[in-house]
Amino acid sequence: MTIKTIGVFLGSQFGSNPKFKMQTQALGKQIADRGLHLVYGGGKDGLMGTLATSVMANHGEVLGISPRNLAEDAIDADKITQLIEVESMTERKQLLIDYSDVFVVLPGGLGTLEELAQVISWGKLGLHHKPLILYNINGFYDYFEKWLNQMVDDHFVNTSDMKWVHVYDNLEEVMAMIDSM
Repeated sequence: MTIKTIGVFLGSQFGSNPKFKMQTQALGKQIADRGLHLVYGGGKDGLMGTLATSVMANHGEVLGISPRNLAEDAIDADKITQLIEVESMTERKQLLIDYSDVFVVLPGGLGTLEELAQVISWGKLGLHHKPLILYNINGFYDYFEKWLNQMVDDHFVNTSDMKWVHVYDNLEEVMAMIDSM
């Protein structure tokens, strides 16, 4: 599999830790420097806007996919390579999955949780065969990783269902995983 596009799920807020924004900017630079294309939810605020701006500032390409009726404001179409407006969140998630070769999940809220859960469950169902990387900035996903492991330990999830899910604590590990695909 040759990775060309990275779907990134992340918050439309900045969160409380400055490392979230700093590492989001660093990820954007790495995506652009590798000639990869960012696919994301099209938001202009918080970490979402930070990532898109970072990729574009480093001469990368960005595809934003945003529902017309979403509470968060979409990024201006002239600020990224391409903006696709869709009618619903369901259509947005479908296109995010379709257009991405691999997924990276940064800190975020309930929308981010929903997106990563859908990617994991669709992988289990065989609807895609794409890896999902949780970028565990400052331990953000420690409890989630523990919960995933507990689901496996308690036999609600098979170990094989988690083969596509990877957790890394630093950007070097995230990019090394992507580079190895």
